[in-house]
Amino acid sequence: MDIAWRWHERYGHLNFQSLRKLGRGEMVKGLPMIDRVDQVCEDCVLAKQRRTAFPQASKFRAQEELELVHGELCGPISPPTPAGNLYFLLLVDDMSRFMWLTLLRSKADAPAAIMNFQARVERETGKKLKVLRTDNGGEFMSVQFGEYCAGEGIQRHH
Repeated sequence: MDIAWRWHERYGHLNFQSLRKLGRGEMVKGLPMIDRVDQVCEDCVLAKQRRTAFPQASKFRAQEELELVHGELCGPISPPTPAGNLYFLLLVDDMSRFMWLTLLRSKADAPAAIMNFQARVERETGKKLKVLRTDNGGEFMSVQFGEYCAGEGIQRHH
């Protein structure tokens, strides 16, 4: 194996221009002067491949308020709030991008917060919450919460 390639690998596939800079500046003991390298490192090429970008427009976009609401539970946050809250629930209306944030003491409080949210926004807007999209977090996957959503006619997307 060529000495330049050995140093390239030792430094976590550092590019050769930077290796030359380290050598010229005598910043690394024993690093030889590295000239030009014409070959391409296959590992570097694979590691630097990019995935396709997220689409600019989603395939589905809600046409009215509360048609689709995205929910995310975040935390624990540090330090906790003065009231002892360690988590927050963020709910985003897909159509308007309006956001609601609710502070919670524990993850277990999330279903109750969503129930309160639903009652409040349905009363305020006169519209029904149709779809709630969340991740597969345990707080959203309980049988009781699933039964509540089914009883209220709320579709669940995970």
